[in-house]
Amino acid sequence: MSRLIGNWRGLLPALMCAATLFASPPAQAQQAAVAPEVSIRSVDSIALQGTTAILDLTLNIRNTGGLPLPLQKLRFQLQFNGLDVAQGVSTAPVTIAAQQQAQVPVQVEVNSTTLLGLIATLPSDGTVRYVIQGTAEIGQTMLQIPFTHSGTVQLALQ
Repeated sequence: MSRLIGNWRGLLPALMCAATLFASPPAQAQQAAVAPEVSIRSVDSIALQGTTAILDLTLNIRNTGGLPLPLQKLRFQLQFNGLDVAQGVSTAPVTIAAQQQAQVPVQVEVNSTTLLGLIATLPSDGTVRYVIQGTAEIGQTMLQIPFTHSGTVQLALQ
């Protein structure tokens, strides 16, 4: 019995150290958990296909953190002028260096009637207000960081 208690006493410091490591994420994981700034850089094309319109967008993703940001996937919802128009997913993994940015092309489907109604009410320069919000999936960790951004972008039919 005393040998068993002695073994536990010897293991106790190691167990406490392990518990501390697993209870709080390492500094790198905490720094990498900074939300990226995701905005729409451009609407590159709009293709009408019956009741569906396909928008080719370029997203600008800026890493404001101090470590590289390994993005596995972005899931997002998109509003134009206050109307919910699309949901999208970027599927190309990209690693963005600290304090750098990258452009990621994505394709989203929109209801043609909704889009044509929106285009009919645009000002002459084609500018639309947008809100993009969603989550950024970081590396293989399954960590999802929320983001939101609003701005303006030009729509153009091609």
